[in-house]
Amino acid sequence: MNDAEVPPGGDQSSLRHLNTSRVLHLLYDGVPLTINALSRVTGLSRPTVRGIVTTLLDAGLLKPDGQDAVRTGGRPAQRYAFDRNAGRLAGLRFDVDGVWARVTDLAGESAVTAHVALPADTAPQQRVDAAATLVRAQLPTPGTPLWAVGAGTPGIVDSAGTVRLSVAIPEWSGTELTRELGERLGCPAMTAKDTNLAALAEHRVGAAQGTPDILYVQMGSRLGVGVLVDGLPFTGRSGAAGEIGRHPELGWQDAPAKLFAASGSARDSAEDAGALAFARAAHGDPEARAAVDAYARALADGIGAMVLAVDPRLIVLGGGLAKAGTVVLDPIRRRLAEICYEAPPLALTALTDDVVTVGGVEAARDLVRGGLRVTVDQALSS
Repeated sequence: MNDAEVPPGGDQSSLRHLNTSRVLHLLYDGVPLTINALSRVTGLSRPTVRGIVTTLLDAGLLKPDGQDAVRTGGRPAQRYAFDRNAGRLAGLRFDVDGVWARVTDLAGESAVTAHVALPADTAPQQRVDAAATLVRAQLPTPGTPLWAVGAGTPGIVDSAGTVRLSVAIPEWSGTELTRELGERLGCPAMTAKDTNLAALAEHRVGAAQGTPDILYVQMGSRLGVGVLVDGLPFTGRSGAAGEIGRHPELGWQDAPAKLFAASGSARDSAEDAGALAFARAAHGDPEARAAVDAYARALADGIGAMVLAVDPRLIVLGGGLAKAGTVVLDPIRRRLAEICYEAPPLALTALTDDVVTVGGVEAARDLVRGGLRVTVDQALSS
């Protein structure tokens, strides 16, 4: 028996559980491997690994995934992979005018997206019901298990997943969103401020890959900031970390409306009005240029305060108005240079999909990683 297989205190059941968890974690986040490769990486004997793989195959958690080429002419070795289609993950975004859903396989890929519009005065319970119905409708079959869901919402969200304060969505404050979603969908759930999930998405698959400490700045009809520290969303004591827009002297609550007014059109949506204001500014319209400069200055003043507080390595600008590119990027960069000792680099979002639901799926994947012990329990008891 390998030293890694010697049970502390002689508890064979605990050892079997531990070894099975090690193999499952390795394949969940890694590439397909043969039994020999799994044995080398984990330090477990080949017979032990073979037994674990058989158990996980029978439980529907692993699948054969091709064979390794053998130069010596011997029999090719079978590779095994985590079966990403054993279940589904979901990412949700709540906002005043509806719910957005992203449902993926267990690797966070093969996404199906959907949206349901809701009146602004929709009651909290009906809003959560609509989200649960939307997610279930995107599952391949009614019997497909949903393994986890991550949800983003505007407002302040505490560590238990309760919306402590939401100005954007009427009557949303006090909603125990994590508990409500978990009960309706029958799976582990988590809830975070939408901009924090956006920051997580940029870190994992967007413009901030490989950068663990970032600010994500939402530029749209609402301004907001998400904070990522050591690769994880930072919420602070009450969940209000990053709520710099609350400061009345910064003018963040009024800045988008003032920008949209410079579009010259009262019929466009907020995003279209912003794009038009930026386009007019780029073509030299003095009123639009002044509005864009004022918007960028207000934004940069808030970002600068956050930079001085948390000293991130990168700032990612996202949201619908990030499409303006250098028109808004350059004045923000100039103002930050005046405020900060050393301004971090600025980047525009690299995600064309809904960044919050992408972050929700990533948060759901984290829940799965943390819950693989329960999955192993189920596999070993079946």
